[in-house]
Amino acid sequence: MATGTMTMSARSTIRRLTASALLSLTVLSLGLGGFAARTSPAADTRWNARLAKLDPVRPMDYLELGEEVADAATSEAERQLAGELFGFAGALDSARLGRSAMLALASIAQTPQEKARATAAAELVGGRGAIRRGLSAEPAQLEALARAISFHRRGEGRKALNALKQDNADALLELVGERLAGGADVFREECKATRAGGAGVTDEDIIANGLLIELALRSGESRAPGLDLALQGDEPLIEIDLSDPVSTWRVDPSRAWWREGKWSESR
Repeated sequence: MATGTMTMSARSTIRRLTASALLSLTVLSLGLGGFAARTSPAADTRWNARLAKLDPVRPMDYLELGEEVADAATSEAERQLAGELFGFAGALDSARLGRSAMLALASIAQTPQEKARATAAAELVGGRGAIRRGLSAEPAQLEALARAISFHRRGEGRKALNALKQDNADALLELVGERLAGGADVFREECKATRAGGAGVTDEDIIANGLLIELALRSGESRAPGLDLALQGDEPLIEIDLSDPVSTWRVDPSRAWWREGKWSESR
């Protein structure tokens, strides 16, 4: 990408977005989300006998049973139970099982936001807490989408579509597509319309936005807050405090015994 080709409008847009991003970083906070500290609804009785045998001195048992429950889950109650089992495993032995437990939570997350939070937390297990954005992608995936955006801007639809087929770039387009004019679906349709070649994009605002997103993608994890905002908008940052097990894991590790159909402090 030739930075020197950017218009004054593009530079102005970048400055405005960067300033807005810096302001947005001062007040936002979210916990892991997705699995609130609670008592499970009545889960399938097929698990009760094994749940009753769980002991906090053997955290791995919680993780292994959670995997079985998640694989066999046929109800919301069982999916909730699997999440709680993963939470207990991570809370009881964060050093050894924390990352695996968080990735397990990510695997059963019901929304992209829950998955992003769990994935970010998995990277932070063992620390005191940090703030990360939810977007996570491989460098090759970022580069492929950046190429697609560049080809689209120049009216080279065939090349743009080919770039989307490489390194799972199309999946990344779904995550950041709303930042493009018209969204991911319109982007693909415009690429198809110019498969045989055609005029490039002429709208200065669309050009500026495309250049900004392309730059953000190529910057990878080192991108500045303003570029991060260009990719993901003004959604709240993810704040995770691993020193608070209840907010992190959404379970109370002091109530890790399964008694009479619920988690209890009593052995």
